[in-house]
Amino acid sequence: MNHPRLLYFAAMLAVMGAAVSAHHSDAAYETRSIVLKSATMTGVVWANPHTLLTFTVKDTSGGVTTWTAESGSPSALTRMGWNRNSVKAGDAAAIELFPARNGSKVGRLAKVILPDGRELLDSLSTASRVIPVP
Repeated sequence: MNHPRLLYFAAMLAVMGAAVSAHHSDAAYETRSIVLKSATMTGVVWANPHTLLTFTVKDTSGGVTTWTAESGSPSALTRMGWNRNSVKAGDAAAIELFPARNGSKVGRLAKVILPDGRELLDSLSTASRVIPVP
């Protein structure tokens, strides 16, 4: 075999291996999703590598909690039918997400359910068992 070809092949394997190992898994999140009703969007960061949604949720006692949900990249969300204005600060929605295992108020987005019933799926949404949360 030609040595320059062998070196090229080895270099390509090294680069591909680094790219694959650089991405993380979703091991930090629960495997069952929850639905947070009465959410109000407070911000959307439409940026690579992940879009971030922040929102507040009122609990049954009237308290307000702030959550952050990690979503797919802007290009992946665009392929799912999203755009920069799909959700924005002030919008009401229900949020389905996979919560953090450590109990912090962060999660991996599954979908946004708009007041008119439309659903915006995340680019990495999977079938899930849903635990309703008031």
